[in-house]
Amino acid sequence: MAPLAAGVALLLPSPALAHRAHVLLTRLSHNSQAGTWELVHYLHYHDMLELLALRTPQVRIEPSSVEGRARIALEVEQRVSLLAPDLSVLPVRTVGAETDGDNVVVYREVPAPKAAGRYDLLSTLLLDVYPDQVHNVNVVFDAAPQLLALDASHQRGTFDWRG
Repeated sequence: MAPLAAGVALLLPSPALAHRAHVLLTRLSHNSQAGTWELVHYLHYHDMLELLALRTPQVRIEPSSVEGRARIALEVEQRVSLLAPDLSVLPVRTVGAETDGDNVVVYREVPAPKAAGRYDLLSTLLLDVYPDQVHNVNVVFDAAPQLLALDASHQRGTFDWRG
């Protein structure tokens, strides 16, 4: 009976084997003093380890290293963009990246647009690594924050800016 019980136990999911949801979080806010929009991307460390392994299979790069954080920031730059109402790409620049607990945090900013209107955020970040990736973007320009839930079938989210 013991061998049968051991075999059944191997088939049951354990916490270590449980599937972790692939979710990114970005906070887009307005810094009125600096006159900028600030984007703070919170990326799970394990996901970034997988990303770096995919992009640099010949060498192991840790997300906590300077090179790892630089490569991750570049990946964010290439896969997350902001569009103005006329569909021009806003000039978002990276200002830094750090590890914070289980996350790699990438900081970016862009001059706050003068024109009010409907803006778009596009994201394909990690979709080639995890097809079920969800990118939640919390837009906090005023008292009523807006959540954009982006994924493989909805890579673009729209939000209003009052200028």
